[in-house]
Amino acid sequence: MIDRYNTHKVIVLMKPKNSPPKWRSFSAYLRDLSGGKRLLDEPTAKEPDFFNRELSWLRFNERVLSEAADSSVPPLERLNFAAIVSTNLDEFFMVRVAEVARLAKRLRGRHFNAPFHPTRILAKIRAHVIKQKEKQSVILKDIFRALGGHGIQIFSEFKEFADLDREIMQALPNLSFIFRKYAEPLPHLKSGRIHVLVRFTSEYAVISLEHRADRLLRLPDDAAGQRYVLLDRWIAARAQSFFPSREVQEAFCFKIIRDADLQFRRDDDADDLEEQIVEAVHRRSNARVVRLEVDSPSYSEGCLYLATMIGLDSAALYTFNLPLDLKTLLRICKNDPPKTLRYPPISPILPQAFSHNPNVFEVIKKKDVLLHHPYDSFDVVVNFLNQSSMDPNVASIWHTLYRTSSESPNMMALKNAALAGKKVVVYVEIKARFDELNNVKWAAELKKAGCKVIRAFGHFKVHSKLTQVVRVESGKEVFYTHLGTGNYHPDTAKLYTDLGLLTADQNLGKEVASYYNWLWKGEKPRFTFKDIFVAPQDLDSRFLKLIKEETKIQKAGGAGVIWAKMNSLVDSKLIEALYEASQAGVKIRLLVRGICCLKPGIKGLSENISVKSVVDRFLEHSRIYYFRAGGKDKIYLSSADWMPRNFNSRYEIAFAVKDPELKSYVKDVILARSLGDNVKAWKLLSDGKYVRIVPKLGEKPLRSQQMFAELALAAAEKN
Repeated sequence: MIDRYNTHKVIVLMKPKNSPPKWRSFSAYLRDLSGGKRLLDEPTAKEPDFFNRELSWLRFNERVLSEAADSSVPPLERLNFAAIVSTNLDEFFMVRVAEVARLAKRLRGRHFNAPFHPTRILAKIRAHVIKQKEKQSVILKDIFRALGGHGIQIFSEFKEFADLDREIMQALPNLSFIFRKYAEPLPHLKSGRIHVLVRFTSEYAVISLEHRADRLLRLPDDAAGQRYVLLDRWIAARAQSFFPSREVQEAFCFKIIRDADLQFRRDDDADDLEEQIVEAVHRRSNARVVRLEVDSPSYSEGCLYLATMIGLDSAALYTFNLPLDLKTLLRICKNDPPKTLRYPPISPILPQAFSHNPNVFEVIKKKDVLLHHPYDSFDVVVNFLNQSSMDPNVASIWHTLYRTSSESPNMMALKNAALAGKKVVVYVEIKARFDELNNVKWAAELKKAGCKVIRAFGHFKVHSKLTQVVRVESGKEVFYTHLGTGNYHPDTAKLYTDLGLLTADQNLGKEVASYYNWLWKGEKPRFTFKDIFVAPQDLDSRFLKLIKEETKIQKAGGAGVIWAKMNSLVDSKLIEALYEASQAGVKIRLLVRGICCLKPGIKGLSENISVKSVVDRFLEHSRIYYFRAGGKDKIYLSSADWMPRNFNSRYEIAFAVKDPELKSYVKDVILARSLGDNVKAWKLLSDGKYVRIVPKLGEKPLRSQQMFAELALAAAEKN
């Protein structure tokens, strides 16, 4: 094969033997291999004009790690950020790296010069991860020192165990030991768990903790304060004492990560989809291993043997002198640590509209209410459902569930409503990754209570966040609707920044009711709504139209302005439209928390586009899209990022904010202050690097999340 690489795409001039003709680009080749499915959820048609999706995500994780490194952040918060880096990376390998590795295997022997070729991306991922983990190791030691200075000792090094052996032996939990000859296969290894491999002359043993929580052993407090031991490291250090009759060659802790992709028939007509999902989740425990991580400063015979037995090549083997599974360490936060080690608590506030009138229907019938979580209390949403379940005038409740807690007050309200004889219709997304079994459980409980649970779609996920209550007033049906950017999850509502709109706007309500009817039928919407954009119908085309309208206004001598806040920006069509808008002179300010494939600040391409990212104590999760529209100020909130999966394989909603006062608040307060953050914000440069933004000389520091909390508190005190 001969291929020529120009500034826009890979053009295939000659096709390989026994392959389909007329491949126009590398992305077309990938789609052909997958039967039309886009295996890489990233732009590939104009590679030089886009950042790679996977590498952009790794830069996001780097920004999270920077919070762990920041000595001005309280020590336990730093530990939390360090743990998030590790859990993020585990999921990244389970999902994205596993997918790229599958594609690289299919393309083995096919050589392309494209910078996004999966084999090249895997090599870059490995180099980036190695640097990131090395940095994390140094940062974690500094965090341990900081915690030690505040009376929390974490013993994790060989030299620290000398005086603790007797105490540890007395407190040891149950351990399991499995022996094998070298020629025998490995025992089954659970993904994400910590194991210890002990290598002898002609055999080896695998030691596993029966319960994951046992990995952090708390010893009785001493004069210096609380004491904890990383038990897996102690076991590795004391392996010889467990096997006195054998000569220990080496011992080390390790963890494996398996491919998390669920293999099932994506046929909308399959009646057994739920059973397929449950079976697929259980098969995850035997899925292909995509990473072996060893807690060791260097490679050894033991870790190379382990990788070989698992069937991994060297690229999937990582060794670091860094404790594994840092999430376990967060148990320390539950043991009443000094308050100075955490951020001061921010208590969610009851919004002013509900302070004098707890009746949700009466309040929102007078005026739309915007909720800004976690600063505004999620209890308002819970009360909305609770009141709906008990109100005799409520005829029906419609709800979509993507993720929620194992003990959800919203689910209890829906069950109570059905038991009270109301019509309750719920779509439960049983394909929500890592929440499949929890959602299957909720679907069964809702059915048992008398709710109508819409059968899950095989190919599409329903990601929209909607609740609609139909109330009979004076003989007429009246719609009360909640639309949000985040999940109906009471726990994450305290940790993620999200927006929700409670409205009695009947036009908007009718469109949402129509959307639910399409869900009920199991069909895609077939017409265009006015106040909502819907995927997979027209969400992307409607946003494209808004971008092009700003471009047209700018070319006609007006002032085109686009501000947008999202989690990820990947879709190539929208990125290209933003480039065209920038070239016309439209001023574009983007706030992208994580992945950003757009290259900002390039002369002649994107010089009018700036991209920032805020990483602070709460996970930025709300999606906001603002278009000046010749002075009309159009604002949409959404559950969807600008990604191909949100447009093409999910049911999503973007909804208009119509109330002038709320539009002004979203634009001039939430968006403007977030874009103006100069304490916890980063700026994306045209080469892909991020630099932290700091206040200029004489400029007042602005930490947007802290400011939003103060605004909510001030509004509550004003009452």
